[in-house]
Amino acid sequence: MQISTNNVPIFPLSVALFPEGVLSLRIFETRYLDMVSRCLKQNMPFGVNMIEDGHEVGDAAKCYAIGTLAKIINWDQSADGVLQIEALGCQRFSIVDSQVSDQQLRTASIKILEEPVGATIPAECSELITMLQRILNKHQPNNSLDETRFKDANWVSCRLTEVFPMENIMRQRLLEIDNPTERLEVILGLLSAH
Repeated sequence: MQISTNNVPIFPLSVALFPEGVLSLRIFETRYLDMVSRCLKQNMPFGVNMIEDGHEVGDAAKCYAIGTLAKIINWDQSADGVLQIEALGCQRFSIVDSQVSDQQLRTASIKILEEPVGATIPAECSELITMLQRILNKHQPNNSLDETRFKDANWVSCRLTEVFPMENIMRQRLLEIDNPTERLEVILGLLSAH
């Protein structure tokens, strides 16, 4: 996949996407149909950023600076012209600057954020692993996951943020945390508060 840090199309959503998370979208606005076509033809990702002010449709929304690049992994077009895509979250990034086209498509210059590799899960957060395993087994019983994934603090913290009930703004705040161990500790604190 080609990753350019300039002129990256931004898809504003009311939710945050995490690395390795899967997002299903229904695309019907011309600006996003054109964006998806370009991304597919050029094998390039688009940015997913949570909306700070505005809406998913209409004029370009103002987005939070931290988002996640998404690669289209599957697509299908219905008879009524609505495009359905599945996109896989890749790297987190920060918007350096952005512009809005006449078509109201936001594009941005971005900085890729480094993901910590192999961060271990602190002992006080070990109960979170068990909870995540139970949740994933319940909702994806036929999906056998590599057990080593449950030792990776970044992967575990991302999956927990996706499955635990919380406000979308809290998910965005968790996405903005660079240290996965810190992200796990915040999640543990949120659970303890309930």
